[in-house]
Order: sequence, then structure tokens, then C-alpha cells
Amino acid sequence: MTVLLLAVASVLPACGLRQMVTMVPVLRCGWVALCIMAILCCLGLELPGGIAPWPGFSGDMHDVALLVPLGIVGVAASGARGAAACAGAALAVIGGPPLSCVGAGWILIARRDGPHDDMARQAPDLVALLLMAAVLLFPRPAGWLLPGLCWVATRGLLGLSFSLRVSPRGLRPFHMADIAAMVAAMALWRHLPAGGMVGDMRWGGVLIVAGCLLYMTASWRALCAGDGRRVMTGLMGGTGALVIVLAGLGLLARADDLPAMAVCASRTFMLVAGMLLTWMFMARAMDVMEREAGALILTRLGGLGVLMPRLSALFSIGLLAESGLPPLLGFSIIWMLLRLLAAMPRGGGLGGDLPLLLALLALGIGWAVRMLALVRIVAVMLCGRPRTPRGAGAADPSGRDMAAIVLAALPVLCVSVWPGYWLGLLAGAGTAGAVDNVALASPDGAAVLHPARLCLLVAVVGGVVMVVRRMACPTPARQVAGWQQGAPPVPPWMVFGDPLTQVGPGNPVRMLLDMVGTVVVRRRLMRDYVRLRQRGARVWPLLAQYVGDMRQGGMTVSAPVMMVMACVAALIFIAWHG
Repeated sequence: MTVLLLAVASVLPACGLRQMVTMVPVLRCGWVALCIMAILCCLGLELPGGIAPWPGFSGDMHDVALLVPLGIVGVAASGARGAAACAGAALAVIGGPPLSCVGAGWILIARRDGPHDDMARQAPDLVALLLMAAVLLFPRPAGWLLPGLCWVATRGLLGLSFSLRVSPRGLRPFHMADIAAMVAAMALWRHLPAGGMVGDMRWGGVLIVAGCLLYMTASWRALCAGDGRRVMTGLMGGTGALVIVLAGLGLLARADDLPAMAVCASRTFMLVAGMLLTWMFMARAMDVMEREAGALILTRLGGLGVLMPRLSALFSIGLLAESGLPPLLGFSIIWMLLRLLAAMPRGGGLGGDLPLLLALLALGIGWAVRMLALVRIVAVMLCGRPRTPRGAGAADPSGRDMAAIVLAALPVLCVSVWPGYWLGLLAGAGTAGAVDNVALASPDGAAVLHPARLCLLVAVVGGVVMVVRRMACPTPARQVAGWQQGAPPVPPWMVFGDPLTQVGPGNPVRMLLDMVGTVVVRRRLMRDYVRLRQRGARVWPLLAQYVGDMRQGGMTVSAPVMMVMACVAALIFIAWHG
């Protein structure tokens, strides 16, 4: 395995990115072999020479396990920049402390938008990588600085920032190289225990708070982005923030000597590694969408759910897996993370529970904003009408491209339905570890999640709904998304409407009124209401005087009797109106 990595690492610097395009088939074969060897190592098979026969390379089984999703991403990478980033990520995963930092720096340089891109933004990351390599080699003088250095070094790899401002320079388009960068960042965070740090409890709390805040800002930037690729970059930044939260929880578990919590944090970390398969699948789907419908600018997209039904259905699976809705992989990650936060060591009383409540509040707000960003993608890209002639002429890809996307979606579904198999494979416990403990368990063992049962329940309910809908509303022979020159009228059921006219304060009220009745009915009801008020203005003084006389005579009516009379009157009105 190490020989193959060194061969890739020695070939890529010798040739430019343009010459590397012709080497894509050869590199894909190499990534297939690398992925197969990593799987064999995780299953307990000993390779000739061992995992890392040369000094300077890591032989840890957890590091080798990260090569499984990286190998699949390397096979799917078609561009020269993505292939170079995958090679750097492989060096960051399998290399020792100095080589891992070199691989991470290689990715930062390979992901530049152009040869004249400003390197000033990457200078702090590169300096932090150099300092991190030095501290990993000599941990005693400044080992307590290692979490902070890793935070700064992986900030650019994970695409994280505390800034809420969205700009083309601050939020780069989403490509395969970003997935390789996340693998490298996860490898660097896994190298933290090798530094022999002190003050783990303080750093654990800081990382948890910082990760929650970064999750919120990444979700907000995804909501405000102007094109589909940058929206995905923001969403992937939220996944990267969860890596920092899990690292903080792992530090807390080791500082307080909680082995069950540490094991649960490690398993959740590997579930996040499985989420990389979802991002790989979505990157391939977006490449095909961009080739068929043009640039993925939200002000120019629409109607892809009708024009490209098969690809849109597969793309929706990836969105659901990322959203955190049951029963896909995102829900399993959120469930494990909430259980970890609940098991976090804290003091008694309100002061001890306050950090947990703040962390849950931050994650809840970030998840809500993330859901809004996903709803925006669905409402603009998949629903509505096409806004450009090229978008109106989009269609599902050919059989070969569609087969590649389906093959990319299969690992996502398998990991979502049976995450225990994925965790058993990456744990490196041999064949028995890959088939035991299929369910997900909380750190205290009190709660167990079975995603396969949830998937079966959702499939049964979805099948019943589909059959009923097909029987009630037969589909026409040919569905076409209409397109008109100019800006078409926006349907009232679209949550966000046209991206140029976002939701205003009066639109939700207007949407609710449209659900109640048509405009003609509302106008008629308004005229009846005005007439009733005019007549009531004459009768109201007489009624008030009559009620006053009744109350002076000693006659009163209790509140329950008034409630029953009001309900009876409402039922009489409904029956009469019907």
C-alpha cells in the first residue's frame, strides 16, 4: 500500500495539472487497488510487508480505515485538481506527523482557483501546519498548543469561518478536491492523541463551543449563497464543524477517563467519514446537472424535477441524507452526537447544565438554518419553472453517466441502512467485527438505534402513499415544465419563490389565505364582514343595555355554559354554510 502511495506521490509533482488529465484512467485503477487493499487490511488480512514497511509512515488501523472513503473519492475524481488533492490526502492519512502536514499543505496549494490566486489567505494555514509538524515531533515543550494549531491548520481544509458574510472569495465552489481536503483534516485531528497534550478538558470545552458556532455560521453561509455549488460548500463546512465538536468530546472523554464515551466519539467520527460518500455522490450529480442545464446559479435554475426526474430523485436522496432527517446517515450522526452531548461530564445544578443547553441551542439553530438552505435548493432547483432556454432543454443523462451516478448512490444507501457494518469495517476488528453490533448504541448503552428498521418503516409508508396517489391522481402521458420568455409567475406554494424576490413579511399570511380560499371568496367574506359590522353598530347598544339589565336582575351565565353555547353555534354555522 505504501509503495502505491509513493508512486502516486512521485508522479504527480513531475507533471503539471494539464498533463495529469491523460493519466486519469491510470490513477483510477491505482485508487481501486488502494481501496481494495485498505478494505483487506480492515478485515484483518495481512499484506506482504505489512501496512507501512518503511519508517515515517503510520500503521494505525484507524488511519488506514480513512483510505476506504478516500479511495472511492479518488476513483470518482475526474479532474486534475481533484486527483492531486486526493494524492495529498492519501499522504496526510498514511504519513507520520511530518508527512501528514506536508500532504495537507499540498492540498491547500492544489485547491487554488488559479496560478495568480492570492496566497495571503493560505499563509496562516501553512504556518500552522509547519508548527503542528514541529509540535508533533517534539510534544513536550508545547504539546498543549496542539489543538489550537490543528484548529488553525484545518480551517481552510474544512472551509470554516466565523464570518457571516458570503462572497466569491470567502466561499469557493464545491468540487471533489474539497472532499479530499476534509479527509486530510480528519486525519490531522486523529493525530492529536500522539502529541501527549495537557489541559485536555479546557481544550475540549473550547473545541465544542467553537464547533457549534462554526456549524451555525456555515449553515447561514449556505443559506445565503447564490449558486448550488457554494450552497454545498457551506453545508459541507457544517459537516466539518461536527468533526471539531467530536474532537472536543473525545478530548473530554480521555481527560475524565470515560472509555465508553471515547469509543462512541470514535464511532461517530467514522460515521462522519461515511458521510463523505454522500458528498462524493452529490459532487458527481452536480457535475452532470451543470453539463446538462448550465451553470448552477439559483437565479437561472428551475424545473429540474420535471426535466430530469431520475437524476433529481437521486439528488434528493443525497439532500435527505445530509439534512439529518430519519432514517438516512445524517440522522444517525445527529442521534449519536446528541447522546454524546448528554453524556458529557458536567457539574450539578443549572450552572452545570448550562453549557449543554447552550450547545444544544447552537446546534438546533444551525440545523434549522441548514434545513432552510436545503428547502431553498429544492424549491429553486427542482421545483418551479425553467428560467433559461438551456435549462428548459435539460434532460436526464445517458445510460453510462446515469449508471455511474447510481453506482455512486449505492454506498450511501448501504451505509445509511446498515451503519454498523460500516463501523465494523473501519474498526479493523476482522470479519467478525464487520457483522456484529449492527445497531448504534449510546455511550451509556441505555439507548439503541436501528436505522434498518426505520428504513423499512419509511419504505412501507412511502409505498402506501405512492399507491394511493397513483390511484387518486393518474399521471399524464407526458410531463413538461413550461417556460416563457421573461420572468414567469411564481406559484404561491413555493416557500422561497423566485430568488430575486425572497420571502417578505406579508407572503406567509398571503400563502395561508390562499390555502383557506380563493381571492373571490375572500373578497365576498370581507364584504359580508363589513355589512355585519354596519348592522352590528346599530344593534350593539341595545344588546349591551339588555345584558346590563339582566346582570342587574341577578341572572349570570357560567363560563362552561358559554363555551358550550359557542361550540353549538359554531357547529350550526358550519352545517348551514355546508
